[in-house]
Amino acid sequence: MHDGGRVQATELGGARALREWITGQAREHSRVFLIESGAPTDDVAEVARRDDVVLLPAESGTYDGLGREVRYRGALRDAGDELFFGERGVELQDYVAAAFVQIVGPTAVRFFDASSWQVFLDDAELARRTGVFPSALIDPRVLLADRSALENPGEMEAPRALRVSADGSVGIGVQGRVIGTIDELSSVLAVPLPRAAALGGVAPGDALAADLASREWIGRYLNATDLMKMLGLDNGTAKISGFGWFPIDDDLSDAEPLTAEPFLLETPDGFVLADTRTLRRQLLTPSTARVIAVIQTSSSTEIASERVARLLGTSLSHAHALCLEALTALNVHVGRRGGYTDRVKGAER
Repeated sequence: MHDGGRVQATELGGARALREWITGQAREHSRVFLIESGAPTDDVAEVARRDDVVLLPAESGTYDGLGREVRYRGALRDAGDELFFGERGVELQDYVAAAFVQIVGPTAVRFFDASSWQVFLDDAELARRTGVFPSALIDPRVLLADRSALENPGEMEAPRALRVSADGSVGIGVQGRVIGTIDELSSVLAVPLPRAAALGGVAPGDALAADLASREWIGRYLNATDLMKMLGLDNGTAKISGFGWFPIDDDLSDAEPLTAEPFLLETPDGFVLADTRTLRRQLLTPSTARVIAVIQTSSSTEIASERVARLLGTSLSHAHALCLEALTALNVHVGRRGGYTDRVKGAER
């Protein structure tokens, strides 16, 4: 590979690693260390493994350790900061400000304080009621910091995204609390923490835990923003089931769709089932769309079959067969018990 190709590959690899560090979602690497300007590197070199990435300032000294070394320019701590790998860069913005500034390139948004966290929650509630999503989160150039902490806040795991500051402190994620110092890095990395620890710098832990526990649907909301990016949708160009719209009106829902479930949409072309994991889309007949809506908001196949029988005016055995066909052929699942019924009341149908 010629020098230009190597440089380009290094920049791209650094950008991918930074994306994992920003979101907390490990895809290609086990851990990503962001070493800030002036921070010591010897202890990181001692613990880094071959499948880790170490992001180092361009002016930093020689790094002698395992893990993929990638050099960067800039910083990513305060609003307006920019970090670059060659010509590839990302800007950091406050969640609230992102709705008002012109997004011109890759941008990470984080919660700088409790007020911006509350605005995020309010935006999520609004989208759930009305189907109107915040413009920043449906912009394909925007990444939400520490997203994995929002999707599974209680899941325990060893730290994957770490920031080493100039004073030797070690933090977790983009906005998480300090979890130790560089001279105790080995032991810090071995202690599993709830994913919500990555949000520890935003608001008191008890308040954060309560906010997320009462909104178990936040992960699905974030997946819905991915869906809009995936399909290039703007607010108002399609209806997404569960967000201001529901395709049936039987008031018998007793479950929330699972977080990773495919989404049911009504578009100008008809009903569509879209999966953000596989990127698959499938046109549906109106009756199939209604069956799927019932399945995803029922806590068991038996309840779903009873609802489908009543909805379509068919026998229970035929309704059960329709549900089984959707479960196997379309990769949909029954939901989990939750506050779904309360949520859809008042939503536009």
